[in-house]
Amino acid sequence: MKKIGLITSNKLFAQSLTDAVKHYPSLEFDLRLLLNPGQATLDAEVQKIDVAVVDTTLTVLNGLTALQSFCGQLRQAAVRKIVLLVPQEDEAVMDAAIAAVKRKGADDYIFFNESLDYLFAKLLAL
Repeated sequence: MKKIGLITSNKLFAQSLTDAVKHYPSLEFDLRLLLNPGQATLDAEVQKIDVAVVDTTLTVLNGLTALQSFCGQLRQAAVRKIVLLVPQEDEAVMDAAIAAVKRKGADDYIFFNESLDYLFAKLLAL
């Protein structure tokens, strides 16, 4: 079973994704909600998260340097894969996410307007 840590402060999104994962037990995802971004790297390490799904709208990730640093901390916490959730209407965040992937800070990114099926396919592929 793949442990996936959802790092977000958006409780509505987190609960909705949790419900969606429950409807697809064949995915074999163990979804963990990491709702305190300031403690997310420690939580990821303690819970032995395999894949971190990071909401890039978090205020602690303001700018490329902060995003790169956060991804680096997750890597140090032994997170194997990092996927960034990116709002497609924010060019600065999009640029930061693309740069993070190019620099190998993150493994992939997904825009918020993608489907759940697409998200699940990406997570299965990691």
